[in-house]
Amino acid sequence: MKKAIAYLRFSSLQQAQGDSARRQKKLIEDWLSHNPEYYLDPVTYEDMGMSAWHGQHASRGAFSVFMAAVEMGLIESGTVLLIESLDRLSREKIGDANSRLRVILEAGVNVVTLSDNMLYSRESLNEPFAIIKAILIAQRANEESELKSKRLRASWAEKRKQAALSGKIMTTKCPYWLKVNANRDGFDILEDKADIIRSIFRMRLEGLSYGRIRQALNSQGLENLKGKVAQWHSSSVERLLSRKAVIGYLVPSKSCKSSDNEDIAGYYPPIVSNEDFERVQLMFWEPESRKDRNFNPYLINVFRSLMRCSVCGHSMVLTGITTKGYGYYVCSMRREERCVTPTIRRDLTDRYLITGLLREASLATTHTSQEETLQSLTVRRLTLTMQLQNIIRAIENVPDVKELSERAKILSREIRDLERDMSEVRQIRDNKAAAALSVLNIDDRKDYQMIARSLIREIRMNTEAKTCDVFMHNGIKIHNYPLTRFVGWSSILDALAFLEQQEVYL
Repeated sequence: MKKAIAYLRFSSLQQAQGDSARRQKKLIEDWLSHNPEYYLDPVTYEDMGMSAWHGQHASRGAFSVFMAAVEMGLIESGTVLLIESLDRLSREKIGDANSRLRVILEAGVNVVTLSDNMLYSRESLNEPFAIIKAILIAQRANEESELKSKRLRASWAEKRKQAALSGKIMTTKCPYWLKVNANRDGFDILEDKADIIRSIFRMRLEGLSYGRIRQALNSQGLENLKGKVAQWHSSSVERLLSRKAVIGYLVPSKSCKSSDNEDIAGYYPPIVSNEDFERVQLMFWEPESRKDRNFNPYLINVFRSLMRCSVCGHSMVLTGITTKGYGYYVCSMRREERCVTPTIRRDLTDRYLITGLLREASLATTHTSQEETLQSLTVRRLTLTMQLQNIIRAIENVPDVKELSERAKILSREIRDLERDMSEVRQIRDNKAAAALSVLNIDDRKDYQMIARSLIREIRMNTEAKTCDVFMHNGIKIHNYPLTRFVGWSSILDALAFLEQQEVYL
């Protein structure tokens, strides 16, 4: 008997409650009953709640597994793939959609679309009617998805606009410590759950780590965010402490459909004071702000946010920090088993990067260069401020011009960014030379951080080879910088001068 393989897909999990899956399965059963020479392979490929518009199903869904099997020759020639219609395979651009169909057919796997009982085979690639039909179906599916997306973005944009202007709720979904009120025009606080959140902030402000907070919550048998008793995790505690919803903000999610969204203040009733929330955020960025009097200065990572794994590209984090400066740099994906790069000792890495790079390179960054940068930023800020004032005067005369309002918002953001950059340059200008700093002093380690960020754009760590690639803001690239021995900045400058370029391999 010949083999048939079924592929089912629908775009959203809401469709699981509808008729989509049942309809597709019924079509498969009907086709098999009319074609008894085929048997259905026990392995059915299903992508439930996965869109084909941007090719999600083909990159990380069950369909990607099927395509890999086709390309590796694991599916024998003559096998039939059963699908409801071609738009189940793809809703991408015409070229991408048809290329997927071509790969399947050229491998000798036939495709049957059950909605119109159309058979596509390798011979179909040379039949104009079959190709034109496939192209038209692909075009219709892509345009359909594009139109749905535009309507959805417009709908959510209007909901956000109304929420910002009148406080009208956008959806009944809300944080677990709230519920929609009886009039469906606001939220009520569930005090028992809100008290748990407040206790978490209280414990954090008292200096407890995420792990100790987790232990305290589980020992008391308290429900977590999903309503499960004594199943708190450190990661969920950390995420909760950074959620602006506790102070009343609605923050757009990563999957939000409308663009250029901003946080909406006052959307939710706050359950934590702004002061406590800001203090907790400060503890995340500046560990020395904790109440612990015996604060370990080595908790301040000089190279925070600069180091990345050379294998997977994710951030490197510190673990196992001691009061003597020991510890390890490790890829943040290692604990999720998504990266296997080894750890590397923190004390040796810091020693050679600080003494070899920061201390000597900072001496080459002159006070004059910072003044020139500050002067350039000041001129730019003055120009933007004058433009903004002109636009504000124009809005006063013609208040309904939307373009002027949007331009004013853009200029305001640019001015805020410039002011932040100017503040950083002033701090760098006023910093002590790195050579005069102590790694044991809290304030000096913060200065080290500032110097590192002013000089270095990124450090790519090769922990297995115990080397790193250093990318400076001034364009200099240093490859294979050793983390096991001292290499002075002057030696690097000599090598760059000899090579007459901005890139050097050690």
